[in-house]
Amino acid sequence: MSRPLIISDCDGVLVQFAAPFGDYLAEAHDMTMKLDSYALAGNVRTRDGDLVPQKAFPALLDGFFRTHMPRQQAVHGAAASLARLATWCDVVVLTNIKEVHAPARTRALAELGMGYEVLGNDGPKGPPIQALLARFQPSVAVFIDDLPHHHASVAALVPQVHRLHMVAEDELRHLVPEAKEAHARIDFWAEALPHIEVILGDSK
Repeated sequence: MSRPLIISDCDGVLVQFAAPFGDYLAEAHDMTMKLDSYALAGNVRTRDGDLVPQKAFPALLDGFFRTHMPRQQAVHGAAASLARLATWCDVVVLTNIKEVHAPARTRALAELGMGYEVLGNDGPKGPPIQALLARFQPSVAVFIDDLPHHHASVAALVPQVHRLHMVAEDELRHLVPEAKEAHARIDFWAEALPHIEVILGDSK
């Protein structure tokens, strides 16, 4: 019998992103970040006060993932919750980073007690999740992510996947819009774990 499948985002769900990214901007680029809005653009400025344009962020994010990933700390409860689920579920981390960074992310997560398969992705997450369902043929699947547009993508392509909207970082929680296509919004792993176990319960 096929096992249930947990597909989880990484930044802002399993590991902290905002604080270490702010540290990276200050240390590597002498920039400041003040989170006043949902998108990164508009929140980052040079020391002279000039806004950093949207087109600069791909390179900034790439630099962060190259140098500062090991500084990211686990979200409280994430490792223990996934470890419990992994005793009877398959777990895949689907993260929007370049595939070249996936091995480093795999190592960083393993050091935090989350030694699961990591898939790098670019763009909406519906298509790679559709491929994961074809590959694993799970009895039931749960998708966890902090960004609303990924829930919309999954709902459009694979609506049978249970979609859990989680914004695990205090700094970002009040800024992220409602994910209308998600089945539930739970921001803490202590509450998310029993919810997931109920969803998956019939497949135990």
